[in-house]
Amino acid sequence: MPQSGEGEVPEVLHRFRAAMLGMGKIVGPNEYGIYVWKTRGFEETQATIALLWRYLGAVKRAQASAAIREVLDGYRSGRLKARPSRRASNDHVTHAATCSESASEDDFDRAWAAGFLDAEGCFGTYHSRPRKGGPDWYRIRVSATQHGVIGVPAEVLVRLHRALGGLGRIEKHGDPDDFRWLAEGTEAVDQVLARTGRWLGTVKADQAQLALRRFRAQVRLQGTATHCVRGHEYSGSSMRGGRLRRICRPCDRINARLRRAAAGILPRQFRNEARRYTF
Repeated sequence: MPQSGEGEVPEVLHRFRAAMLGMGKIVGPNEYGIYVWKTRGFEETQATIALLWRYLGAVKRAQASAAIREVLDGYRSGRLKARPSRRASNDHVTHAATCSESASEDDFDRAWAAGFLDAEGCFGTYHSRPRKGGPDWYRIRVSATQHGVIGVPAEVLVRLHRALGGLGRIEKHGDPDDFRWLAEGTEAVDQVLARTGRWLGTVKADQAQLALRRFRAQVRLQGTATHCVRGHEYSGSSMRGGRLRRICRPCDRINARLRRAAAGILPRQFRNEARRYTF
């Protein structure tokens, strides 16, 4: 199990090794700053799979089963030969309980979601749109990507979506077999943290708080009672969505022009240059 670190072993790998009853070892970093937890030998690998089996998705279960079959077939055929281990025996006789006996199924799902986000998730801001008279606006989101079957979202993304109470959406992303779960907005990020914060690692928790601070530090541009944010005088007002909203016809025309340009539609030509509102 790989994980990037900044000069030290990532916390999530220590936590994972503890959850695996101390089995395996952590090596690294490599030239890219990646640390890896891995099992030491066939017995530890089988024991690890047994501990994780209940929580593995169909893809990883199939992957684990195929790997075990390949090793066993190698021993049966004589292609592989057993040899005495050079490591000291490390019998796992008794262990402290790793979780509460009263943990609910919902707790297990939330803890699983936190672990998945630790490994595959990202909290951050992304460029949304340019703004007149001010810096560009950035939106905030939490997301996780996973490859699966072409045209079908990976099972783990569906499980993540369900574990987070149906929050967000799953959409196509990149390659035909690549999908992404994402939720946008500060309320969504706060809700994800509320459901996973108890188990989320410090790296992702800090990443989420940094994204929230960056988003909330942005200055919102607002118009006045008589003029819009672009400086146009309001054309009127109307009730929309149960609220009284001011109307700016010049902005409506500009936005329509931008939508046509995004769709590849050539702009309409002005017969009367005095009516031109963009240059």
